This record gives sequence, C-alpha cells and structure tokens, in this order.
Amino acid sequence: MNFRNNKYLIYIFLILPFLTFYNCFDYEETITFKKGYSGTVEITYSVPLKEDKKSSMIRFLPTQKAAIQAKINQGMGNTIGTKIRDYQFRLLEKGEFDEPFFENKGRVSYKIDFIEISELERMLPGNMITKFKGKSLVIKREFPSLTSEFLEETSVGEKKIINETGKLLKEGKMSFRILFPSNTECYSNKGTINLGSLNYVYPLSDSLESQRNAKIWEIKLRIF
Repeated sequence: MNFRNNKYLIYIFLILPFLTFYNCFDYEETITFKKGYSGTVEITYSVPLKEDKKSSMIRFLPTQKAAIQAKINQGMGNTIGTKIRDYQFRLLEKGEFDEPFFENKGRVSYKIDFIEISELERMLPGNMITKFKGKSLVIKREFPSLTSEFLEETSVGEKKIINETGKLLKEGKMSFRILFPSNTECYSNKGTINLGSLNYVYPLSDSLESQRNAKIWEIKLRIF
C-alpha cells in the first residue's frame, strides 16, 4: 500500500474512536443576513458531557464560554477577536435525549455578529470561501471526505473499517439555515429555498461518499 493510502488509513484510525460520538450530538447553524451582507450567526448544539457535567466530550464543540471564545479567536494573535453573545448552557434532563452510552448531555447556544461575511470563514465547520461576483455574494463550503481513488484501492480490511465507520455515521447530521430579506435572489446547489430562507441538512454519512463534487455546497445571494 503506497504512502497516499497510508495517509488516509491513518486518518481513519484517528477519527474512528471519535465517531461513536457522532450519533449523539446535533448541530444547528442559522445565518441571518441584513442588507449590505452583514448579519448574525446563531449556533446551537447538544453534546455528551464528561463526569463534571460541564465539559464537552467533543473537542471541536466546547461547552464553556471561555473555551468557545478561545476557539473563535484562534489564530488572531493579539488582535481583538469577534465576541460571542447570548451564550447559554444547560444540562439536559434524562427525558430530553435517548442515548444509551452517555449519562449526561448539555445544550449550548450563542450568537456571533459579523460585518464582513469573510469573518466566518475561520469559525464555521468545513472549508468556507466567500467572495463577491458583481453585486452577488458567493459562498462555497466543502466538507472533507475520502476520495474515490482511495476507496478503489483499499484492501478488504480497509473497506471493512470504512463500512463500520459508515454505520456509525448513518444517523448523524448537521442542520444549516440561511435567512435573508424577502427581495433577495438566492441560488443553492443543495437544500430547499423558500421565501427569505434556505435550509440544508448535511448527513454525516456523506463524508464517506466517493464523489468529491457531492461535498461542495455553493450558495449565491443578491440582496437588493
């Protein structure tokens, strides 16, 4: 097996211990645009907790305000970063979730105001690129996945790992919503467009699909 395949196999072994968490968290993201393309992003998620009933077991989805702020400001150096607001955290009651593997779950929500949409590129999941074409805003988000080349060259043992991983991801998803003024022109290659809104649900099992172009979510907005 060549180095390229080794690299992907290492990637699988690194993420596999964490994939058991993926069925027991939910992530919701809502971006609300104003005229001029400024706005607010609201993020809400529930995650399994450690024994202290406060700290998240999923590193990239922290529960404590200071940890969330540090994650958002990562790479900013001494520059004053974007501040979160309306932060809330609460311990979920047993009847609010059905999870046989974890005793406690917590729910987190907060908001981030932005002037330039590019501010969100380093904060939101996936690889995000924003640019303007004339008066239209183009947003591209890509959720990394395994390539078809790797999947075709894998051994029987590697395919078994991928199949088991796919089972763990089967029910997991992330929900995205974009709100904008009703007189906005909106195009999206994924999701459902309604008057003033775009809704898209990303199944985590898609992260193992072989078609690379299925991973790119492209949105174009023109706010009049």
